[in-house]
Amino acid sequence: MTSTLRTPASAPGRLPVVGHGLQMKRRPAEFLLELQSGEPVVTIALGKRPAYVVNDPTLIRELLRDGDTFVRGGPMTDRFRSMFGNGLGISEGEFHRRQRALIQPAFHRNKVIHYTELMSRTVAAKLDSWRDGRLIAVEKEMDELALTNVVEVVFAGDRSLDRTRFMAATTTVLGGLFRRITDVTGVLTRLPTQANRDYDAAAEYLRTTIRRVIAEYRAAGTDHGDLLSMMLFARDDDGRPAMSDEQVHDEVMTFFIAGSNTIANTLCWALHHVGADPEVRRRLHAEVDRVLDGRAAGYTDVAALGYTRQILSETLRLRTQGLFNNRVTARDAELGGYLIPAGSDVLYSFHAVHHNPGIYPEPGRFDPDRWLPERARALPRGAFMPFATGVHGCIGDQFAWTEMIVSLASIAARWHLEPVPGHEPKPVPAMTMPVDALPMTARRRSR
Repeated sequence: MTSTLRTPASAPGRLPVVGHGLQMKRRPAEFLLELQSGEPVVTIALGKRPAYVVNDPTLIRELLRDGDTFVRGGPMTDRFRSMFGNGLGISEGEFHRRQRALIQPAFHRNKVIHYTELMSRTVAAKLDSWRDGRLIAVEKEMDELALTNVVEVVFAGDRSLDRTRFMAATTTVLGGLFRRITDVTGVLTRLPTQANRDYDAAAEYLRTTIRRVIAEYRAAGTDHGDLLSMMLFARDDDGRPAMSDEQVHDEVMTFFIAGSNTIANTLCWALHHVGADPEVRRRLHAEVDRVLDGRAAGYTDVAALGYTRQILSETLRLRTQGLFNNRVTARDAELGGYLIPAGSDVLYSFHAVHHNPGIYPEPGRFDPDRWLPERARALPRGAFMPFATGVHGCIGDQFAWTEMIVSLASIAARWHLEPVPGHEPKPVPAMTMPVDALPMTARRRSR
C-alpha cells in the first residue's frame, strides 16, 4: 500500500463510549442513508471498534467481487454462523468454492425448468383455494406458497413437515437475528427475556426438524431427485460422501431461509403496491391477459412478462430486504483510493443505495418504469444488486426471479387483490423486512 492512500474521515455524530452504536441500534436505515450524502468511504465507531462504511455503489460492487480481500467475519458473521452454521451464505475461501461447485448443478437451466413446473402447480392450487369477495391474509398466503415451493425443491414435497410451525419458527429466528446484529454490545440478546427464549426455541426446532429429515433420507437411501438428495448422494473422487450430515444441514437451513421468507416478503410488498396503484394494476393485467389468458405462468412465459419483472425490480429496490451487510478485510486493502487496514469491519447498505435520491429520484415513490431498459442502463454500476454479486452472489438468483415472476403473474391473471381501506402495512424490523399484516380482498377477474 502506498502512502498516497487516504484515511477515511469519521462520520458525524460520534458519542463517547458507544460511538455511533446507538444510531446503528435505534435508526440504522436513516443513519446509513445520511452517510450516502458524504464521502464514498467513512469510518464509524461501534463502541470502541471502528468500522468502515462504503457508500459508493461502484465501490460496493468492487468489494463484493474481491472475495479474497473482503471476507465474511467479525461479530455479525459470528451471530449468523450461530444459526446457519457454515452454509453457502456464510462460508469462505476454498471450502465455499467447493460447496458452490457441488450445489451449482441444482440450479442449471433444466433444473429450473423442472422447478418451475412444480411452482406452477403450487400457485394454481393456491389460487383455486381462494373465494371471490373473501378477505385473505396475504402475508400468510405468500408464506405458505413460498414454503411449499422450497419444500418441493429441497425435500421433494416431504409431507411430514409442519409447515405452519416451520414458517413461524423461521420468522422468529429472522427477527431475533436482526436484534442480535444491531445489538453492538451483545448484552441484550443474552438476557433471559421472553424474546430470547422464543428465539432459542425456534432455532432449535428448525435444526431438529432438518436433521430429522436428513436422517430419514440417509436411512432410506433413495434418490428423490430433489436438492437434499443431490447433496446427500454427492461423492468425492474417492467415492466418499462429499458432505457430512452437518454440512448438509447448514446448506438446507440456508436454502430454507433464502428460498421462502425472502420470496414471500417480496411478493407481499409487490401485491400491496399493485393493489394501491390503479395504473400499475392496469398495465400488469394487460400483460398477463396477453401472455397467459387466465392460466398459471410457466418457464417459457417468463421472458414475455417484462412489466411483471419491472414491478418486482421496483419492489426489491423500495423494499430492500436487509438494512446492511458486512465484510472483514483479510489484508490491507485499497478501495477507491482509501486505505482500509487488515482486520477491519467493512459495512455497506443496499437499502441506503436504493433510497439515495442522487441515484433514484423520488426514491420513496413506487415506479416500475425505473426499470425500463433505457433507464436501467443509465444507473451506476452496483446501484442495483438484489442478489449481490461475486463469489457470494446468490447461487439461486435465476430460480428466485423465475419463482417471483411466475407467482405474481399467475395471481394477477386470475385475481385482483383489493386493499382494505385505511390499512397501511408496515415493515417489521427483521433480517428480511417482512410486512406486519396485509389483509386484502380477493376479487376474481373476468376478462
